[in-house]
Amino acid sequence: MRLLFGVQRYGEEVAGGSEAACRQVAERLAARGHHVEVVTSRAKSYVDWADHYPEGASELNGVTVHRLGVRGPRVPHQFGPMHGRILKTLRSPLFVQRDWLRLQGPDLPGLPAWLHEHTRRFDVANFFTYLYPTTAFGLPQAARYRPTILFPTAHEEPMMELRVFDELIRAADGILCLTPEERDLVARRFRFTPNAEVIGLGVDLHADGDARRFRDANGIGDDPYLLFVGRIDPGKGSDELYRFFVEYKKRHPSSLRLVVVGEPVTELAPHDDVILTGFVDEHVKADALAGATILVQPSYFESFSLALCEGWVNGLPALVQSRCRVLEGQARRSGGGIPYDGFAEFAESLQFLLGDPERRARLGAAGRAYVEANYDWDVVLDNYERFAAAVVAARPDRRERAVSAAGHG
Repeated sequence: MRLLFGVQRYGEEVAGGSEAACRQVAERLAARGHHVEVVTSRAKSYVDWADHYPEGASELNGVTVHRLGVRGPRVPHQFGPMHGRILKTLRSPLFVQRDWLRLQGPDLPGLPAWLHEHTRRFDVANFFTYLYPTTAFGLPQAARYRPTILFPTAHEEPMMELRVFDELIRAADGILCLTPEERDLVARRFRFTPNAEVIGLGVDLHADGDARRFRDANGIGDDPYLLFVGRIDPGKGSDELYRFFVEYKKRHPSSLRLVVVGEPVTELAPHDDVILTGFVDEHVKADALAGATILVQPSYFESFSLALCEGWVNGLPALVQSRCRVLEGQARRSGGGIPYDGFAEFAESLQFLLGDPERRARLGAAGRAYVEANYDWDVVLDNYERFAAAVVAARPDRRERAVSAAGHG
């Protein structure tokens, strides 16, 4: 098939969860022999969306990438107040919500014309993440010409309640979700049963990191350490995890460390027992996973957690944020993690796992078995190909039904 993917950022240096998921799916489908192209922004940072990559077409790991320039970087003093007003009311007129989307960015003025000119070249147009203009404005435009599939990567957050996204969800010919919780959320929020399936996300099952290399490089020695992999961002729970860890160490002095691997969006205060690596390549991340004692996933907002699954591939037990339905569901289904709510449960669960190596091993083994059974790349891609073929086959029928309904109205 000839496949188009639309996403807000794209590149090996882009660490965002949905952006990385889009790139992995696109590259692996290209490796299977599909013709795959991506339309995206030139941005590297989601903080300001400023142009970074060269404009135009380029090749990356077998995928043709088309980069369009932004109208301008995000202006905090314009976007901030409007964002606050939007979240306070959630009932602003649609034209105001559309303006909010453009100010949020990335605002790509050339996207409508690009889609008008090129979408017909593809069998299916796929869009990742409901939240940004590339999808919110791009998918309905592409749907005029070809079948569309939306990967909403949705989670419970205030923005999802905005009416500006109603047209997007209903314009998609098919919706592919990463977890049952995400599928249920989409159906509940938009009050209809979409053509949706849970496809998951493929996970590399090879745990080939070098624990000693990471420990020596960061001066950890043989000390146990908790590992968080993700952006240092309040929404990802990293600030809360830092506070919980510092308080835990005050109450339970030990050699335990906290290692934070990810792009810093906000800063954490220096602490002797906290190691901040910043953004690292996949090899360093694999080494960090190989040497960890427990993986912690404290995020309140997840549609899927690749870091959690990568921890399970490495046989790590997990502590997860129970207020995130997706994380709680993954931990419950796998038997590989313990959900916690608040500091008291975090501290008690951590103390419990640190004192029971056999329990840690059992949880880690259960988590790995869960990933092997559900997130093997071949299974995920087989399911995508089947779903996409069905969407293409159903599109003429949908058009005929729409024309027929209009004729009898």
